[in-house]
Amino acid sequence: MSRSPCCPGPGGSSAWTPVSPRSAPGPVQEGNWTPQGPGMRTRKGPGQKCVHPREGPVLQTESRTVSFRLLRNLSSVAVTQLSCGGQHSVALTSDRQVYVWGGNGSGQLGQGAGGPQVRSPEPLRALSSVPVVQVAAGGTQSFCLSVSGAVFGWGGNQCGQLGLGDTTDRLTPTLVKPLNTWRTIQICCGREHTAVLTKDGAVFTFGSGRFGQLGHNSFRRELHPRLVGELWGAKVTGIACGSYHTLVLTERHRIFSFGRDDRQQLGRGEDSQPSVALPVRLPRCNSRVAAIFAGENCSYATCRQEAPTGCQGPESQHCLEQMIEEWTGRAKSLKQLRADVTRAFSSACCFNQSFLDRRGDQHLRIGPGCPGLDLALAESSFSSLLRLAVTTEVEAAVAQLLPGLPHRPASVEGLRIYLLLMELLHVLQQQSQRTPLGDTLACSLARLSGESLELIVDWWSSLPQHLSRRYVEVWKRHLTTIFFSSLNPYCLEREVTASLQLLQRLSTANDKIHAAKRLPSETFSVDVCQLVLREDLRRWLALRTDQDANTDRPLVLFTFPSLISGRSKRTALDLYIHTMMAQALSTWRTLLSLPSDRSLYLELRLRRSSLLDDAFRQMAAAPPERMRLPLAVYFHDDPTLTELHKKNFFHHFFKQLMSERADMFHFNDSQTLAWFPPSATGEAREKFRLMGLLCGLALYNGCMVALPFPLVLFKKLLNVEPTLDDMMEFSPCVAEGLRCVLEYGDQELETLCQTFEISWAGSLVDLDTENPGKPVTSANKAEFVEAYINHAFTSSVVQVFQEFRRGFFQVYRPELLLMFQPEELQAAVVGTDTCDWEQLRLTTQYDLPYLMKHPVQVQMFWEVFDELSEEQRRDFLWFLTGSRRAPILGMGQIRLFIRERLDSRDEHYPESLTCHSILELPVYSSKEIMRTRLREALVQERGWQM
Repeated sequence: MSRSPCCPGPGGSSAWTPVSPRSAPGPVQEGNWTPQGPGMRTRKGPGQKCVHPREGPVLQTESRTVSFRLLRNLSSVAVTQLSCGGQHSVALTSDRQVYVWGGNGSGQLGQGAGGPQVRSPEPLRALSSVPVVQVAAGGTQSFCLSVSGAVFGWGGNQCGQLGLGDTTDRLTPTLVKPLNTWRTIQICCGREHTAVLTKDGAVFTFGSGRFGQLGHNSFRRELHPRLVGELWGAKVTGIACGSYHTLVLTERHRIFSFGRDDRQQLGRGEDSQPSVALPVRLPRCNSRVAAIFAGENCSYATCRQEAPTGCQGPESQHCLEQMIEEWTGRAKSLKQLRADVTRAFSSACCFNQSFLDRRGDQHLRIGPGCPGLDLALAESSFSSLLRLAVTTEVEAAVAQLLPGLPHRPASVEGLRIYLLLMELLHVLQQQSQRTPLGDTLACSLARLSGESLELIVDWWSSLPQHLSRRYVEVWKRHLTTIFFSSLNPYCLEREVTASLQLLQRLSTANDKIHAAKRLPSETFSVDVCQLVLREDLRRWLALRTDQDANTDRPLVLFTFPSLISGRSKRTALDLYIHTMMAQALSTWRTLLSLPSDRSLYLELRLRRSSLLDDAFRQMAAAPPERMRLPLAVYFHDDPTLTELHKKNFFHHFFKQLMSERADMFHFNDSQTLAWFPPSATGEAREKFRLMGLLCGLALYNGCMVALPFPLVLFKKLLNVEPTLDDMMEFSPCVAEGLRCVLEYGDQELETLCQTFEISWAGSLVDLDTENPGKPVTSANKAEFVEAYINHAFTSSVVQVFQEFRRGFFQVYRPELLLMFQPEELQAAVVGTDTCDWEQLRLTTQYDLPYLMKHPVQVQMFWEVFDELSEEQRRDFLWFLTGSRRAPILGMGQIRLFIRERLDSRDEHYPESLTCHSILELPVYSSKEIMRTRLREALVQERGWQM
């Protein structure tokens, strides 16, 4: 009597194909036979498995003989599953690799356009990174199932047995997308049909239905997976396919069958409708059905006293978290440990089947927005592993693995490795600042197809904020290490570019995330060292004069401007200014035949009593060629002073401009912000050009200006369109009204009686001149809001703003400043709101005699300063520098210098020299007097302290 066949799954049993005198009719076909005992052989039906009692070498019968021969290609690997089709075989090894051999007439080997047959097992490289848990072979079709429930089919498809919606054969593994959301746990193949079982106990069939083997009460074929409705609610736990019939086992241990019944393989005992799933008549016994099997034209069931219940998915293989737990918990020689680590970390499948999030079967829902990974487990496991002194082996194994990964994996599961490697990179960075894994991983990510990379970025977007921030910091740390180490970044140009490209993608994806989860834009900013900035600037300037394709391109500047920190951009701008000044000085010295050490300046000689008029007149008369020389300011009442007065000049020029010439500007309701007037004469427009020129010169000469303009000014300078947020900054009342218009429906808008006629800057304006009195409705309210903002910040001030812009860019190449974000350019011109007061304290210098003689005074000053409120500290910053905002490079740029005020007494106030950031402190007799005098000095105008 023959034994029952084995159940498909890892770690097979000593079972054999069932023997029946009627099960193997017809002539013998080469390659379709397996021995069944002494002098006995039986033909196997499609989809039958033959798994050896122990994982190990696979034996195959020689053609037309009963002798075995060793499959040498599989002799060194542990085979866990075998499935035999009509003329081909598919094997699965313990490390999740799929091997195929045999006939290939319909592409059932999945190797592409190969030959008609393959005589020895070959790895199926298309699935090399996919963790496969089951293989199945039919007549001419092949299938495999991944650890996350993805189903792949390839080979013959003449009856639609691949479930892809057509009848075209597939030469390589193709994802059966309709099954993606059903959490498949088992696949079985017949000669021309396929059956699939899901974790919820549902059965889908597709392919040929000519014998009713699909169970849909019809004999039609199905090109797409179709649910077997008769079994709905029965909670199926197992399926099996013969050549043309199907068996189903339910959790109540009942068997249903449908399909061909010419050999009574349906087990019903009487004629019945073969295309409907009906119960099999089983003999009464005390045992319960445990498993079902189907041969070509026969059916088997095994019984036992206690049978497992519920849908059993493919058995889990040994994965990284289990291996790491074993390595850290059991003593093992270091040599053996390193060999095991190298083997595990050299397998993409091992990565992709590890650290799965099995809570609620999340790992089966893999797709956009759901990587199905437990990254917290990955972090703790990697941290534990790297304590075992195997860092070198881990890095070397991964470095060897990454270049061979497919650019477009057959399944999204093949991309999980990249998130896990980012986590590994994070853990490695905790041990060492520089790890080569970052370079290799960045280049591997850059080689991925756009679709694959987009999915990884989508997974990143779906992570909790602390994890998404972590991986941004991982790549920033990687880049910073390169920029500020002894390495030459230009020798790693490919790796640096790949890292920057990935960071750019993450930044772009971050902009699309909901505001509550979005990371601040500065999170993606990278600091770049001066050496790199200087070389990039040299390359950029060379490109301006030489467009040769062989000219070196900048590595970071002008290539990834949004990723460079504001501090680094300002440093790059200062380097450019230094270069331009040096070139201008050299040019003028040559023209004037002056020695190389002779100083030259763009000079302004001003009267304090008519500062604005003198400045406007002299700037209008200054030759444009001299604008790139350093600026020097002289005052008539003190002609010995030189260019060091420029900081005071810019401070008082813009202060007087905004107060005495208030009619030049349109102020908001709170009189805190200014904007350009809707109209101006030719002479007034010229003053706006000169105003822009002086703003540009202040930036060129390293001075901040008190320019009370909203952020929209700097947006427009950088060609960024204004938005409702800009109106909210300038006029909250108007912005709130516009926001309400956007939220109102027809009834509210009709009650509002709002038309396209508005009042702006004291004038009535019709925003739609072609339709006077046009009412605002639900259909055009967005158009109305856009037109309002456009008129306020653009169309009404076109001429005036263009003059200001023309003057501002007279000193610079416009593309140089276009690398700034609006907020960064604003910070460079007028300073930033972020004030690090501790940095100010740490970078303060003191007059040495004063410090030696009055150390208590210094201590008293900082104690009084610490007692000041934030507003009072900004008053002190204004008192010291002429600005309430900090330099973009930080408070250390102020370089506060404290010295004793001569002829000082208790009734004297502290004084400041704003051009030098010098604070002169009287020697006070007590802390209380110092506190009083300092606070009084901050609230009154002390005049020009030169």
